[in-house]
Formats: sequence, C-alpha cells, structure tokens
Amino acid sequence: MNLGYGSRPLPFPEGVPARLLLPPRVPAVADLGAALREALERPIGAEPLARLAGPSTRALVIVSDASREEPRASLFAAARRALAAVPDERLTIAIANGTHAPGPVERLGLPAEVLRRHRVVNHDSRDESALVEVGVTRRGTRVRVNRCLLEADLVVSTGRVKPHYFAGWGGGAKGVFPGLGRDQDIRQNHLLKADPASSLGRADGNPCREDLEEAVGLALAGRRGHLLNVVEAGGTILGAVAGDLVRAHREGVRQARPYCEVEAERADVVVVSAPLPVSGSLYQASKLVPPAGMLLRDGGVVIACAECPDGTGPLKVVNEGIFRLGVRRFLPARYTLLLVSGMPEETVRQTYATFAPSLEAALARARELVGKAAPDVLVLPDAGDLVPVVR
Repeated sequence: MNLGYGSRPLPFPEGVPARLLLPPRVPAVADLGAALREALERPIGAEPLARLAGPSTRALVIVSDASREEPRASLFAAARRALAAVPDERLTIAIANGTHAPGPVERLGLPAEVLRRHRVVNHDSRDESALVEVGVTRRGTRVRVNRCLLEADLVVSTGRVKPHYFAGWGGGAKGVFPGLGRDQDIRQNHLLKADPASSLGRADGNPCREDLEEAVGLALAGRRGHLLNVVEAGGTILGAVAGDLVRAHREGVRQARPYCEVEAERADVVVVSAPLPVSGSLYQASKLVPPAGMLLRDGGVVIACAECPDGTGPLKVVNEGIFRLGVRRFLPARYTLLLVSGMPEETVRQTYATFAPSLEAALARARELVGKAAPDVLVLPDAGDLVPVVR
C-alpha cells in the first residue's frame, strides 16, 4: 500500500496489521465538460447564466489559487461559453487567494491565451488600496473585499464541493469570501472555527459558514452572484452544480455526502496522508488531523504523513490559528501527534507536532506510547476527503 505523501508515494511498512478506511467507490463523471454545461443550463435557484449576460455586462469569474487541486481550465471554459455575449475586455478573472500570498498565474493551469485576453486580478488580501469595505456581519466580522467585485454586474464563483474541517464543506460562497477578502476579516471569520458547530461535514447550522455566506451577501449587494462548482469525493469528480451560491452548494453537499461519509470503529493509532498539494506544507496538511482525531481512542497516536516541501507555513498561524483554535478540539483529551515529513527535526520542533524520522519509526514509537505490541492501526490514505462517523 502506497500513501500520498508529496513528490513521491510513501510505502506503508509490510507486516504491520492495519485497517484501511476508504470512501465508497465514486462513480466518476463521464464527460466533465458536458456535466458543467448541463449544470449551467439547469441552475438551482437562479436563471441560466447565459440569460443574465449581455454585451454591456461587466462579468467577473473567480477561480481558486494553485494550492487547491481543481479543474480550473474546465470550470473557466464552461463559464466563458455561458458568458459568450460578454466581450473579452468586459470579463475579469479574479484569483481567490484568501490569506495566501499571490502566486504565479502560470501555475493555475489556465491557457495562456485566456490570461492574455482577459484582465486578471491576483488578489492580495493585504493590499488595502485594492479593498473596499461593504459592512459588518451580525457575528461581528468586518467585510472588506477586492474592488473588482464591486466593479462587476455579474459574479461567477467557481470551485469544488468537498469536505472542509470547519466550514463543513468547501466550495459555494467561499470563492467570494474569504477568497477575495481582507486577511484580518478572514481571520475574524475563522475564529468561529472554535465553535463545535463549525464542524467537518456540517453545512447548515455551521456558524463559520453562515457568517461567510452573510459576508458574501454584503459583498454582492446590488449585483448577481452565480455558482459553478464540481462535486468531488475521494479525489474523483462525480458531478457539477450551478446556480444560487447557497442553494446550489447545498445540492452539491447532498450529492457528495454518501461518498465522503465513512463509518469506522475508533483505533489506537490513526495514520493519515494525502498527495500534493494538501501535503505541500503543514499549513495545508493540518486539515488531515481532524478526521484522524474523530476516530482516535483516548491516549492514542495520530501519525500524519506529509512531505511538506514548502515547509510549515506561517508558524503562528499554524500553531495558534489552525491547530489550537480549530484542530485541537477534534482530538481526545490525551493524544500524541507524530509528523512524518521531509522537514528537519528542529523545524518540526517549533510546531504543534512531534518529529518522526520515518513511518516505520513512528509506528514503533506509537506501539511504545499505546503500550501494546500490536495496537489497532487505522489508515486513512486520503483523509482530507473523508467525513468519519464513529461506529
């Protein structure tokens, strides 16, 4: 068995008894382009995008940044076909970097011709000159967004619906905010991850998601917002949804849930991993820990396998904003978290995790910590795609 790890797979040691937790077999969409086209022609809770666009429309298409593995080229192509009446110079592409620093647009996978023909806004959440304040949510989140949103008549947010450890599910309104928001405002919204209701697999009644959807309502006041998302489970695209930013998103959640929710008994040791880009940094790989924590017995050991070629990410954010505030509550009262990565021990020592030089060494240490010669080991090869249910 090979685990996703980084630039190369990580073999699971032979001779170690383990249970393997995989999602149900996902029926892959036969033709992604056709699925996107059909979703746009039959939108949920909204008029078809083609009817909303004309020669004088100022359109904005939002795409995710390169830290997310999404079919951006296919999503944009489908949106552009639906917006055929909009001239090239009146269509802007915005990159939803959120709190991430703007990266090279060449890494997005969009055709060079597309990048030449349209204005591209590589959102920088720290550039105050590019931000406009639009209000404050009922939960107290100040909302400042990129000016390009207010310059548009029609906003199309692309992305994917898949599990998210505190927003419940990815996709939906997230492309607008936090995607194009101010870093301070995004972190204010993310404080809601400490609420137990802001949980993996929960879309409705989730304070963090409700707050960001309210923020998007403020940002899009007086203009039309439209969703185009792929629905993903286990790294496989099973369909697409389009239409109202909230209603279409919930339909995507409904479609994804049966292929993401998995039942399992708790284990002494839970091993989690993921391929790139999730395993690119500890900042991203931290999202693998909540599914492990949900299935870990008290006093157990989580082994997170992520090469982290990009390092830890901002340490204060990783240790405080991500782990202490959001991830820790998924773990039992007593736990040990070992990290198998390509980072040196002195770097890992600065994080919330404990260094392990290899997966073999981590499993040996776990046996010592648990106090069993043959502990119950559970392996989640792509934990970020799972919503565990304790059996």
